Amino acid sequence: MDETGTLRSRFLPWRVVGQTGLIVLGILAAKLVISALELEFISISPLFTSVLAGGVFVLGLIVAGTLADYKEAERVPAELTAALTNIHDDCAAFKQAFPDLELGRLEDTLVRIVRAFNQDLGDPRSTATLDAIDDLNTSFLEMDRIGVPATYTSRLRNEQGALRRSVLRVYHVQRTEFLPSAYLLIQAIVAIIITVLAFMEIEPAYEAVIILGFISFFFISLLRLLRLMDRPFHVEERTKDDVSLFLLRRFVDRLERSRA
Repeated sequence: MDETGTLRSRFLPWRVVGQTGLIVLGILAAKLVISALELEFISISPLFTSVLAGGVFVLGLIVAGTLADYKEAERVPAELTAALTNIHDDCAAFKQAFPDLELGRLEDTLVRIVRAFNQDLGDPRSTATLDAIDDLNTSFLEMDRIGVPATYTSRLRNEQGALRRSVLRVYHVQRTEFLPSAYLLIQAIVAIIITVLAFMEIEPAYEAVIILGFISFFFISLLRLLRLMDRPFHVEERTKDDVSLFLLRRFVDRLERSRA
């Protein structure tokens, strides 16, 4: 990894924190302006505590639902890599018993599946990975033609089915949102809480700034984390929270080294 890549990797864990901090600084600057102009007109009320607790409850509900999809998504790269590796290694073994098998074409298809998967992550409308997976049928039909036992090709088709299931799972996770209405609700609640705090009369002023800064950082960080968990895959990991695709990259590297 070059120096630029090393620095990028080092600062990735702090990206969300840094971006959230900048937003909070802007909110605190607005609060100071409001205090300087004496625009606070909201008094402290027990009702505000109830609204704050309600926001935490709804946010916890969304986090619990989104986390389940995120944990499932974390298993997908390993499942894809395992299926691709099984197909390649079995066919490489078949090549020794059936020299007429075009292993190179199969390897090209496997590499194309990984590249198509990256393409689909960058383009929500693309389903190129499924098309590339279907191209494996050409190699499987060739195996039937040259006399590979049906039990072996059946096992390969099972791995092909596993690839489809994993890819379809990624499509579903990437393109759907857990309770969209609830997410809009929590965004509205967070905006209301921050706005009320900004115009609330709290003395001394430094205490108001500390409270506003803490609550704003808490809610905005969770909202940004929810957005990351709701779409866990990216072509290039932008944060440490994105699901890593290093296993797929290593699989392609392994194929390229074996063919070199």
